[in-house]
Amino acid sequence: MPDYTTFENRLKNIAHPDIAHRIIGHVHGYAFHCLTIGKPAPSKPNILLSAGVHGDEPAGVEAILQFLERDIADIIQHFHIVVLPCVNPSGYVNNQRENTQGEDINRAFKNEVPESTLVKQQLAGYRFDFFLDMHEDYDATGTYFYEGKRDSAWLAPAIAQRAKKIGPLDADTAETDIPLAEGVLQVDPAWGESGFTSYVYIHHADHVMITETSSNWPMDRRAKVHLLTLDMTLDHYSTSLKGEPRE
Repeated sequence: MPDYTTFENRLKNIAHPDIAHRIIGHVHGYAFHCLTIGKPAPSKPNILLSAGVHGDEPAGVEAILQFLERDIADIIQHFHIVVLPCVNPSGYVNNQRENTQGEDINRAFKNEVPESTLVKQQLAGYRFDFFLDMHEDYDATGTYFYEGKRDSAWLAPAIAQRAKKIGPLDADTAETDIPLAEGVLQVDPAWGESGFTSYVYIHHADHVMITETSSNWPMDRRAKVHLLTLDMTLDHYSTSLKGEPRE
């Protein structure tokens, strides 16, 4: 079982004057953490990261911790990043998809579930260039991605091809999926705003992506896919938006 004390201790050990760490509330007896990397500026892309919305998908939480434990001085200089490292603390501790009340937070953004309410309060007034939500899939044999973007300049297909060096892409699709490329599906507007990613896409971001790694893989391998996705995305936005004024 994941240990929330260990998770919190790793967060506490991340000390940098330009990384602000706050507890924005408590849910089911656990602190709900939010970190802000860098200071907002007109030239900086605004990025949102999240993991652990499903408690039995710990690889995204691990990837975010590894990212924060790096030397990220250059990232602090060039980005403003809001991080929600574990959206479902009670599910994480109990290694279950839902929270301790049996609620799937990733289907509850139209409802007043404590976790989704805290997230919505935290995001109020924000507009992000990009949102990455890290997930896992117990039925998948490999990695796949969902992407939503206001234009059709997709980023996930290139990431998916790089991810093949870590492990295979998952080829299965559901009847309702909208394929974009090998291992990449489109975030469907028909999802509405009950899901976390679709809620953010509707209200707070112009570009969103979901990483789905196979839960059958070792933890380090799953985390590598999430980190690859994050690294390639930050590189993309650093290059494409460098020096441009932001609204």
